[in-house]
Amino acid sequence: MALNLIHFLGCRFDWISGHLCSHTYVYILILFGLYLGISVAMAFVIRSNFHHPAISKGKTTEKLCALTFDDGPDPENTPAILETLGRQKVPATFFVIGRNLEGNELILRDLDAGGHLIGNHSWSHANWFDFFSPHRMRRELIRTAEAIAGTIGKSPLLFRPPYGVINPMLNKALKGLGYHVIGWNIRTFDTVNPEPEKISQNVLRKLSPGSIILLHDHVAGAPGLTDHLIRLLKSNGYRIVPLTQLTQTESYA
Repeated sequence: MALNLIHFLGCRFDWISGHLCSHTYVYILILFGLYLGISVAMAFVIRSNFHHPAISKGKTTEKLCALTFDDGPDPENTPAILETLGRQKVPATFFVIGRNLEGNELILRDLDAGGHLIGNHSWSHANWFDFFSPHRMRRELIRTAEAIAGTIGKSPLLFRPPYGVINPMLNKALKGLGYHVIGWNIRTFDTVNPEPEKISQNVLRKLSPGSIILLHDHVAGAPGLTDHLIRLLKSNGYRIVPLTQLTQTESYA
């Protein structure tokens, strides 16, 4: 009886071993596919920190938040937003595209003079940026940093990835540059639907102490939306502070 059981188990083991060996490549492909799927999905979730650490919210229990603007400077909207921020006595951070700086240097200086922070948002913000090589991405970041430094005399340490996507290529490109990668926890979707009331509902639904709010200074109606949003935040007891204060980071090298 015991010999029969041993023989049976031995046969079972041989079958399992043979089965696994014959399907090894299949299992490897399945595991690789799962990792690839997760890797791609997490690249679009900046708060996941899957490929590279990013700060998407401040660590605080106080009603503090920060406003950030992407894709500028815009020759019409950005000065109007600057005027609104000055009137409301509110600071903000502008993640600028390097190629947009040409001809708009005075705007950048005015932002800096107004106490607002300037961050790097790549040189081109190209549709295919996420498919660039690490070397090409790195060149874009360095070129933009040099353009900012040449305009305001300070080299930025704040960086927001185009489209908020972080993949292995960008992770490699960032190594050694010393950037604080900044995400957000409230995306207003102002590029899709700039209606202040709908944006207000979205912001209030997600608002919490330490929130980093994503806006764009090139969309139509951005100055009016900014004013509306500031009033909304203040009426809900929130104080808008510099991004570096909220995140405990340095703004310039």
